[in-house]
Amino acid sequence: MREYDQIAEWYAAERTDQTGVPEASALAASIPRGSLVLDVGCGNGIPITSALLRAGHHVVGLDSSQAMLARFQQNCPQALAVRGNVESLPFTGFRFDAAVAIGVMFHLNSENAIRAIENLSRSLKRGAPFLFTSGDADGPDAKEGVMNGVTFRYFSYSTEGYRRILDDRNFTLVDVHADRGQNTYYLAKKR
Repeated sequence: MREYDQIAEWYAAERTDQTGVPEASALAASIPRGSLVLDVGCGNGIPITSALLRAGHHVVGLDSSQAMLARFQQNCPQALAVRGNVESLPFTGFRFDAAVAIGVMFHLNSENAIRAIENLSRSLKRGAPFLFTSGDADGPDAKEGVMNGVTFRYFSYSTEGYRRILDDRNFTLVDVHADRGQNTYYLAKKR
């Protein structure tokens, strides 16, 4: 997303909290050490990719922002950085052991969110966990928010909406919860 190119430097300085780390660490502990994990919307790699690497996994970071990926390569040189987006996942023949998408899905409109889930279903091994954050209410119309002077658009489905979409794409939704910051986490498993 070009919006993240515009705020990459600010984001690197401001995004110092550990949002998503407990959830990503729990996912990391649930799969064998050395697993191949796709971090969708990896940004600069901090804190999610870093947590996955510390847990002993191999990580492929996918992001559409060149500026974020440049920082990702500096912060996580042992991970592979790929420029692209989840709606047209650039991996063929790859099967990942897990995927995370923290702070990504709510940027995708309804059509692109479904396309992303379809692509991830094709790219994950059977039994692989998929952890993502999004809203928890159906919102076909975009809401707007501003980060460091740049406008972002946000979309969402309800929990039942995500359950239906995931189920139709060979996933089972196994957990939904919110953290203290009211970020909603969805954990699904590939059937």
